[in-house]
Amino acid sequence: MTAIVADPQDIAQLTELNDQFIDAFRIGSWDRLRPILSPSFSYIDGASGEVWDEARYIADIDGKPLPTIGFDQLVIHVDGEVAVVSARTFTRPGRYNRYVDTYERRPEGWRCVHACVWPLQAG
Repeated sequence: MTAIVADPQDIAQLTELNDQFIDAFRIGSWDRLRPILSPSFSYIDGASGEVWDEARYIADIDGKPLPTIGFDQLVIHVDGEVAVVSARTFTRPGRYNRYVDTYERRPEGWRCVHACVWPLQAG
């Protein structure tokens, strides 16, 4: 089996978009996040299993900064025109979430079409 290696330019672009995504939450800015999301973006709350509409997602971020949010364990997987970006987030030691963001390559660049975040058990 031959491993497919992702284009370094795709990895760099998706890393930058991930940084922008996290930064939008850090500063609580929907305007910072909106440009990287597809118009058909959807979100699943992994804690409850609920699918959030756009209004609820906006209300969860806009004007509610999380200045201590950080991330680690970043993994980017590119397969053709689709990419999955995953990492672990934290706002304080010992309390973590995991997210998976799905991106699609479009003529205007990579756009996030779906996201899911769920809490991780302590320990």
